[in-house]
Parts: sequence; structure tokens; C-alpha cells
Amino acid sequence: MRAARVFIDSNVFLYGRDDEQGRKGEHAARWLRDLAADGQGRTNLQVLNEITHVLLRKRSDLPAADIFRQVDALRFFGDTPLTIASATTARTLREATRYSWWNCLLLAAAQELGCTHFLSEDLQDGREIAGTAGKALTIIDPFAHSPADILAS
Repeated sequence: MRAARVFIDSNVFLYGRDDEQGRKGEHAARWLRDLAADGQGRTNLQVLNEITHVLLRKRSDLPAADIFRQVDALRFFGDTPLTIASATTARTLREATRYSWWNCLLLAAAQELGCTHFLSEDLQDGREIAGTAGKALTIIDPFAHSPADILAS
């Protein structure tokens, strides 16, 4: 098993499921396929709930039960809820990074899950977030890198 462990933000899942996104959609779908194939992708319940919220709002043409089934299929990547430890870490991250509270909660969850990378187009590509035990979490813009660039690390 390779060393990289990648936390996947909701925007990557949403791009990867949207046929109208063109190259971005294809690139996100490739990331998701590679992360699933190698078992290196992780997410949490907050991300799954964000995806559900967006799909229910934007895909009103689909029955809610279909959306719930689609999101349930993503539980393969994880459905860990937030913990008090994550929220405490998120407070420290908020002070250090000035990122939104919701992003800080996700970064803290990624650290808690032992991730080495955080896959999102919403944050600063290449920024390293200090973690526990000297392990850094590196933010990766999925559209600036290929899965092969990162997953072999």
C-alpha cells in the first residue's frame, strides 16, 4: 500500500458526478476512480451531508431517494462523524489559517483520519498544515495535479 492518504472535499465529489463540468468533471472523476482503486481516499460525514444538501438543491429533477442512494454509495470513502477532538483542533487551525470554520473542521477531520493530503479546489494548493506528531497535511488542488503525481508519494 502506498503512503499517501487523501481526504476528499465535497467539491471533488460534486465535480466528478456532474457531466456538464467538462474537463474539470473528467479530472475529478479520475481522482475518485484512482483513490477508490488504491484505497487511499477518505472523507467524513460532514462532506457526505454537504453533497446531499447540494444535490437536493440543484437536482430537484431527481427523487430524494435516488440522491440518498448516490450519497450512500460514497460511504465507501468513510462516514466518520466529527468529534470533540476535531472541533478543538479546528479552533487552532482557524487561528493559524483564517480559513472558514467549515474548512477547518474538515482539515481537522483529515488529520484525525491520518491523511497526508487534502484534496480541494477551495484552499491554497501546496500549503502545508501542521499536524500532530510532526505530520503535515498538504492541500492539493485536484485540477493542478494528476493522481499519479500525488498517490505515489
